[in-house]
Amino acid sequence: MKIQYLFPLLIIMLTVTSCEKYLDVAPKDFTTPETYFLSAGDLDKALTGIYSQLNNRGVYGRNLVFDLAFGSDEAFYKRSAAKIDPIVYNADGSNNTITTTWSSLYTGINSANLLLANINKPVMDETLRGRIKGEALFLRAFFYFQLVHNWGDVPLILTPTLSGLEVDHARTPQKEVYAQILGDMITAEGLVGNIKDYGFSGRVSKTAVQGILARVCLKMAGAPLNDVSKFEEARKWSEMVIKSGVHKLNPDYAQIFINHTQDKYDINENLWEVEVVGNGLSNPIYPGGGFAKKLSVRNTSPQLYGYAEVGATAVLYRKYDDAHDVRKNRNIATYYFPVITSGNLADTLAFLPTDIYARDTGKWRIQDEIAVQRNPDFGPTNFPLLRYADVLLMYAEAENEVNGPTKLAFDALNEVRTRAKARNFTAVDAPNKDKFRAIIQDERSRELCYEALRKFDLIRWGIFINVMKDVENDILNNAPTNLQYGATGYTNVKARNLLLPIPTLELSLNSLMRQNPGY
Repeated sequence: MKIQYLFPLLIIMLTVTSCEKYLDVAPKDFTTPETYFLSAGDLDKALTGIYSQLNNRGVYGRNLVFDLAFGSDEAFYKRSAAKIDPIVYNADGSNNTITTTWSSLYTGINSANLLLANINKPVMDETLRGRIKGEALFLRAFFYFQLVHNWGDVPLILTPTLSGLEVDHARTPQKEVYAQILGDMITAEGLVGNIKDYGFSGRVSKTAVQGILARVCLKMAGAPLNDVSKFEEARKWSEMVIKSGVHKLNPDYAQIFINHTQDKYDINENLWEVEVVGNGLSNPIYPGGGFAKKLSVRNTSPQLYGYAEVGATAVLYRKYDDAHDVRKNRNIATYYFPVITSGNLADTLAFLPTDIYARDTGKWRIQDEIAVQRNPDFGPTNFPLLRYADVLLMYAEAENEVNGPTKLAFDALNEVRTRAKARNFTAVDAPNKDKFRAIIQDERSRELCYEALRKFDLIRWGIFINVMKDVENDILNNAPTNLQYGATGYTNVKARNLLLPIPTLELSLNSLMRQNPGY
């Protein structure tokens, strides 16, 4: 997002920068809720403030994309030095990353609650009011979705917190939280606009809501709720996106991620993405984001600096079962930079085909940035929250769970594989529901790796711990000795890691809060 608004407890400080795709407004001074929300413009500015929370470091600016998304069977923490962090599954509630994400999500929720509490205040066009209400309801529900699948039972707060004394909130059973999420998202689906009317994917549209509803329902159908009736709902919502005719796959897989880095919008493939702009150099108002730098190929030259803090696993490498699958060489780098480089894009060396443990991730690449002056720490890369390929795979999964491996399920799966130039699967490969499910579990990783979905998927499928231990065994038994430190996070995984710990700060302030088991 190109505009940021902060909503503290008693005042609203509107810090406005600029937004090419959404708003272009002048800065405002301090104001109180009583003197704000008086016009449609006030409501829309407040809504943009809620969107800005998505790019907060605690949300998709870093934590939900990096520290809290890895490790998994897709990527391991590629640093040999000991570290206390959720990325290696040894952190407790005192960890700053965990605390920041919890706080950031509730900040977004409180901003949405404040807007919704004042949604009827101004005299305005009712269609516009409904659109703003729908987006705010959806964003609040989306923030709660991140909370509930990461922490389990969490306080469900639906009114604005306007006092620092309002700190005691008991944990709400997650079944009730999910019911609220579904209710809010379904209401939002009937209110928000169409993505073609916006012309870009930084705002919540009808098909984006439908697609995220499918994701929520798949989670509810899996662990820990195991409400299998939700498979039918997931099938329904994902089918609505497909039948809308609004979206289609980008024929070039690599171009999807180049577009994210170059601020090019492809509303065919991307239903919803977190908008990021700048890199903090030419204009400090546009600070950029850091996740792509963390995931880029290791490079120490100023113009191509990449941290490579996670490395691709050999387990993921082997999942690409077709030599023609173009996704493998995009997602897992085939090259590396020498220790000392000039910054020349051609200054790379190729990995040997047998060297599959040392490779970096390659989905987003610093080489694709178009800024003349590049920042080693921050860049303009947008983060995809929902792609059409994900919708197709969700539909295939839900259709299989409801009706078995039907032609419809194979068609959706193979549409994704055809774009990847991989062979199509047939009933010979998946003659029953279990076989098809196993294919989908691997296909989601081949297509969606590093998009902050894998750990979420493994947990809902009930296979997280077993998969993590399989990766541990692979690294310890097959990786070169100098890379066997990569098994540390997998060794640390225990049953408690199905959830994050409640932040210690929250426990100290909230007398009704209780810690998750094992922490």
